[in-house]
Amino acid sequence: MKYSAAFLQFKIRIMDRQIRLWYACLIEMEVGLMRILLKIVLFPITLMVSIILLVCQFICVFSSMLLSILAFVLFAIGLATMLLLGETNEGLKVLFIAYLISPYGIPMLAAWFLGTIGGINERLKSI
Repeated sequence: MKYSAAFLQFKIRIMDRQIRLWYACLIEMEVGLMRILLKIVLFPITLMVSIILLVCQFICVFSSMLLSILAFVLFAIGLATMLLLGETNEGLKVLFIAYLISPYGIPMLAAWFLGTIGGINERLKSI
């Protein structure tokens, strides 16, 4: 039986089952250690992001309440401008501004952004 020179380079080793399990345990311990070190490094970052996120959520809720009242006033002014003064162009501009500051405009965009940042923060915490 003749073997090629390329085949003779490799040696077949039979590993003991306990040695392989020990090696897997060693790798798992290294991964666990790296995960703990990464959590220690990321803790100040996640803490600051959590605090900033809570402050921004409070501001978003409070400003949404105030902006919804202002949006109602602007809507009434825009409607009155269109109906009473007959200036539909100016009335539509005021209605568009009222829509932007209503809870479906810019505050909704801010809430989406805060939700996205909160999701990223939760992913960092789960490492």
